[in-house]
Amino acid sequence: MGQRLSPEALAARVPWQFLALFSQGFGLLLVFLGTVVMVAFGFIPVSCVAATNCSQGTLQGVLYGIDAARLLWTVGLFGLAVGAGLHLQFRPPPTFPSTPEETRVYLARRRGELIMLVIALLLLFLLMLYSTLAVPYV
Repeated sequence: MGQRLSPEALAARVPWQFLALFSQGFGLLLVFLGTVVMVAFGFIPVSCVAATNCSQGTLQGVLYGIDAARLLWTVGLFGLAVGAGLHLQFRPPPTFPSTPEETRVYLARRRGELIMLVIALLLLFLLMLYSTLAVPYV
């Protein structure tokens, strides 16, 4: 009973590779949807630029679109970071004896996941910094 519930045995039964792939795919989808929302709703209409009679509701809709896109980007980048972290933590090492080509591929995949993790975390930090700077102090 004790060995069945040990952390090593429990970690071996969880499909970490599938969870990492799923979170990265879901994160990319949310980043894409955030971009679509930003393009579709986060712009000032031409009627507001050409004339001075732009309604308050139009500008409020633009701000809501930007906020929704920012939220989708935040959750999507978090999914990318989680997926990269899971790949880094639970990727099985190459079998021994392994050829130099297999070792190069393994190290290149780990390097790519580390770069993706760092970029996602930096973008999250920049998004957080931009969000706090864009808030007007009343």
